[in-house]
Amino acid sequence: MKRQLPILIVAATAIFVMAMKFVNFGPAGAAAIKEADVWIQVTYEFAFLLGAINFVRLHYGNVSRQRPKWIYSVVSLVALVLTCLVTLIDGVNGTIAMFLYQNIANRIDSAIYALLGFYVCSAAYRSFKLKNLEAGILLASAVLLMLAQAPIGDAIFPGMSKWGEWILNVPNSAGMRGIRLGAGIGAYAASIRVILGLERSWTGSGT
Repeated sequence: MKRQLPILIVAATAIFVMAMKFVNFGPAGAAAIKEADVWIQVTYEFAFLLGAINFVRLHYGNVSRQRPKWIYSVVSLVALVLTCLVTLIDGVNGTIAMFLYQNIANRIDSAIYALLGFYVCSAAYRSFKLKNLEAGILLASAVLLMLAQAPIGDAIFPGMSKWGEWILNVPNSAGMRGIRLGAGIGAYAASIRVILGLERSWTGSGT
């Protein structure tokens, strides 16, 4: 019953939400959708709380067992506790909380994005090697787009910016729509498997 009850709750909730979204039940349906949105927000909050609990358990285990690089777990736990205390005492928009957010969190985000730039360049270098026809098309498109975005592109080849716009608006948009369509179909397929009880890994059963 511990396995079947969560599956039944998820299936009933999914069917209810889909019925409210695709069938017009009038004012009663609108009220039900509004109430469901409130419960969804409550579920999100519990999910954040569960994530924080798992975060503490993971890093506390690293510290207590002194696993490799456990000192970083200490820093993570201290940062979590300090941020929670400051937010509870000073408020979300308080002076100290905003100082921590703007001068620490934002700086860390900037540093991470700066490091990602080097990884992107490294990945681009490996991808743009002329190994086959697809790699050649990718390299040619990248060179055209870089020239189209730079002022020197039109100076070297008049009309280069228009070619860059065409690549972005036509082939790139078509590819992105195909990717989104495939991702949407995959999401629907996964949702149907969960509703029908065919996918049970989220229950902890491993099957």
